[in-house]
Amino acid sequence: MYKIKNLSLEIGKKNILKNINLEIKESNFLTILGANACGKTTLLRAINGNITNYKGQIHLEDKDISSYSPRHLASKRAVLSQAFSFSYSFKLCEVVELGFFASELNKYEKDKVLEIIYDRLELFEIKNMPYQALSGGQKQKVQLARILVQIYASNQKQKYLLLDEPTLNLDVHYQYKILDLVKELVQDLGLGVCAVLHDLNQAFLYSDEIAMIKDGKIKYFGKAKEVLNPCNIFEIFRIKSDFVYSKNLKKDILVLAS
Repeated sequence: MYKIKNLSLEIGKKNILKNINLEIKESNFLTILGANACGKTTLLRAINGNITNYKGQIHLEDKDISSYSPRHLASKRAVLSQAFSFSYSFKLCEVVELGFFASELNKYEKDKVLEIIYDRLELFEIKNMPYQALSGGQKQKVQLARILVQIYASNQKQKYLLLDEPTLNLDVHYQYKILDLVKELVQDLGLGVCAVLHDLNQAFLYSDEIAMIKDGKIKYFGKAKEVLNPCNIFEIFRIKSDFVYSKNLKKDILVLAS
């Protein structure tokens, strides 16, 4: 389990994060929600180890994350950032295979992992394309493929996915396809997922737990269907909302209106 305790961060003279207490559990999809500049991405960067000048504690399996080597940490958690670029020319397949950084698999085992990932993300036919020639949505799928390779290739019992806007640049079809896949991994592999999302309806449909952040603090936390209610949504985002049952989809849908 990831445990974040009394986490605070100051940049310049501005308090970005204020006394954050949070747990990322196995077999659980946790979503972080909040308005722009509330501290969501900064929090995720601290959790994944990219930011270290914080006050408080971040423990992974009862050890401070600073005590892990980069290779050992990579075997336990995979990170999808908002932006990921290369200064050199790579093929799509070469970017995906960077996910084997912490792996001890042999070539046969790696090929089997790649076959699964290329098939699930529909990348096989373009795997030899130059990465720089891909569209924004294709690049996002490639980066997701890279971290899924990292997860599949790890022999660790408990693993985590940290996702900063995983549906960025994707069309609607692939947004839901990706979230379906992540949710499936939570259920089948017992992954602990912490994701920053902007689409409130997607957060409602896929999350087990939600943390709503305002001004660097966790304002509301709990089960998705309890926390994501019209009152809390209006306080955090200043927008009206309601839930409507769809007979066709056989589920409640969150509707937003100004």
